Amino acid sequence: MSKAEERALERFPVHEGASKEWTEMHLKSVCAEYIEGYHQAEKDSELTWEDMRELYIIFAEVDTEIELNMTNITAETLGYYQEVLKRFKDFKERKKK
Repeated sequence: MSKAEERALERFPVHEGASKEWTEMHLKSVCAEYIEGYHQAEKDSELTWEDMRELYIIFAEVDTEIELNMTNITAETLGYYQEVLKRFKDFKERKKK
């Protein structure tokens, strides 16, 4: 059973004592939309090579800003990674539009 099917069953549980055939039918019909949406969300959240390139650029920008004392962030700290993540999320939002 796929992760999507497991999540669908959590959200739309099969009645206790249901036959295997009914359970399969339930997964294919009642949960099909949920499973399709789950798979689409997984695809949407996958990193692409473009995303990796952008992350590389963002890391380089933040590192440069640190070297030039343009920010009070310290390299390789929680704040450093939070800033990179914030910029990456901003990039993803702009890319959607």
